[in-house]
Amino acid sequence: MKRKTTHLLFVLAISLGLLSACTERIDIDLQEEFTKLAVEGYVSRGNQEFAYVKLTKTSGYFSNEAAPPVSGATVAVTDGNDVFLFNEDVGEPGYYRPPGNFPGDADKTYQLKINLARDISGESYFEASETMPPLSDQIDSIRVVYRSDFEFWAVEFYGYDPPGPNYYMFHALRNGLLITDSISKVNITDDKLVDDIYIYGAYVMVFDRTQLNPGDRFTLITSSITKGYFDFITELQTEIHPKNPLFSGPPANVSSNLSSGAVGYFAAFPSVYTETVVR
Repeated sequence: MKRKTTHLLFVLAISLGLLSACTERIDIDLQEEFTKLAVEGYVSRGNQEFAYVKLTKTSGYFSNEAAPPVSGATVAVTDGNDVFLFNEDVGEPGYYRPPGNFPGDADKTYQLKINLARDISGESYFEASETMPPLSDQIDSIRVVYRSDFEFWAVEFYGYDPPGPNYYMFHALRNGLLITDSISKVNITDDKLVDDIYIYGAYVMVFDRTQLNPGDRFTLITSSITKGYFDFITELQTEIHPKNPLFSGPPANVSSNLSSGAVGYFAAFPSVYTETVVR
């Protein structure tokens, strides 16, 4: 009996030692003093919600303040023939708006050029390019239905998907106000299962029962995006969504199409607005 008691005390002591080791504090050097330029840039056709270039500085991992805007930069976009100067919004520092005559044509390659008034980590010039893909001209209608069995609203899509690989992004407006106001709320998809067919009532977005009400004016913004931007959103949503730390992989850098070490993405896409009333 004495031997069993001694053995039990020994196992208990080892277990307590392991538990205390698991709670040891480890300080990790995050190198928060290293700053990069962060770019959120869009040129679009038919989409007034997304036509701007936003410049900020990256902030520390534990920072609880908004990223500082970058003002005074020269921001221009060229389509190979013409150069369009984006002017900084006096009411929103760091936001650069396109001129009123900006075309936004499909199948054109747009190049973004940024010259900073002051360098960031030794870099002052950045560029990126993106070719605007075409968008189907046969998007007919949408319908918003309530699924009482699951207690959510579903957005049904009716339209034709052209042949070849296509990638789509969906935003939503409720009574004229954008409700997909963060990247985590945006829905993206490819057309692997619906290539070159008429899409009859497929769900493209779902919303909690509290997000919409009967009588609301609902608008779906359908955009045709490149595979590069599709991959960027996929990677970004993967990084920001909650994970189980026991089974998830380590965080990874999100891809970018910007030069000189800047983070973010410069995207070009056409869009179409389709409206209905929630019944």
